Amino acid sequence: MRRLTTLRLVLALLGAGCSTPSAAVDAGPRAAPPPTPPSAVAVATPSPPPPPTPARPAVAPPRAGEVVSIPAGALRAGSRPGLPGRRPSVEADLAPIELDGFDIDRLPYPNDPARPPTLAATRREAQALCEAEGRRLCDELEWERACRGDGEASFATGEELDVAACLEDVTACASPDGVLDLGVRAPEWTASDAPPRLAVLERTAVARGGRPEDSPAAHRCGTRHAVNPAGGGRALAFRCCGGARSEASYPDVGLRRQFRELDVPPDRWRAIFASIEPLARFAEGFEVAGESAGVQALARGGATVEEMHWELATAPFAWSPSVGEEVWIVSGRTADAALLVALYPMGGDRFLHAASFVVEEPETSFAILRDPATRGELLWSTCWSCGGENGAIRFTDDATIVIVQQ
Repeated sequence: MRRLTTLRLVLALLGAGCSTPSAAVDAGPRAAPPPTPPSAVAVATPSPPPPPTPARPAVAPPRAGEVVSIPAGALRAGSRPGLPGRRPSVEADLAPIELDGFDIDRLPYPNDPARPPTLAATRREAQALCEAEGRRLCDELEWERACRGDGEASFATGEELDVAACLEDVTACASPDGVLDLGVRAPEWTASDAPPRLAVLERTAVARGGRPEDSPAAHRCGTRHAVNPAGGGRALAFRCCGGARSEASYPDVGLRRQFRELDVPPDRWRAIFASIEPLARFAEGFEVAGESAGVQALARGGATVEEMHWELATAPFAWSPSVGEEVWIVSGRTADAALLVALYPMGGDRFLHAASFVVEEPETSFAILRDPATRGELLWSTCWSCGGENGAIRFTDDATIVIVQQ
């Protein structure tokens, strides 16, 4: 009996979904496929709950004019791949950036707990008010550093944000450095200009944060909004910074090749698997599948490479399903299973698990098919045209990776 196991993304905020592929492959006439085991089923492995946010010390109430000193250090800019609603074309993959030290208003201007935040209609108005205080409008990297600290959490408060609690008590949503009310009541102006991929027409300035009615994603430390610096929309909050402005700039997300072959030694694949909890049990003895594996999978269904309208992958490869995103795709075998794996490379030896599909029969082979005209989807098969042994690897509308079976 063939047993299929689907391992979903284990990141805390990932959603998963299944649907039929948006593109079909017409392989033409072929021999009748061998019978498919009727008991082949997909079993979803529940994702573990997100780790609890560590308890923080009691937060002192804010005082008028209070500023927070942020030491020089590294910022992990952007967002974690696989977060629902992430925009990989404009959000870096938690890229490390060294920032100089600076200080920042603990509350939005006028930085006084007895007064409501001032909403500036234009960025120039916000800049002028900061300059009148002998300070300057914060740039977007300073805002993100004040929000995230030197960690990687999605929100100022960790992996979750209770907007209602923040509105009731600003000390309920302190950042790791003690900065309060970061983009909870209104987005905040920054001194940064939007790059071409983020800017739309006259919206050429970067704002950070969201409003109470906005989606949770709007409040993430790494979310970037493009706004018109001359106004014309709803007025925004802002806060002022002190110290010399850092010369650091936001990482260039950049274009990536849609497909790039990977030359990774077998020992490194095993080490990568061993470092990722859902894959660790497959690390020992993992062998990468070669070109013959794909040919074999097609042949089980009576198909040949020459009949395919899509290209058969012959080795592990990097796939860019969207501008700014890259996913590593690999298939192979262990002593007791065959698997298809999608990983997010995070630089160096660090990877995040995107999705996996496991067949608990080691003699099984995967064919992976790709087509430049269908950027956000790959096809896979363990027996071409056999029911239940085909599917897709898909980049979804909410910027997550799922492996679906059909």
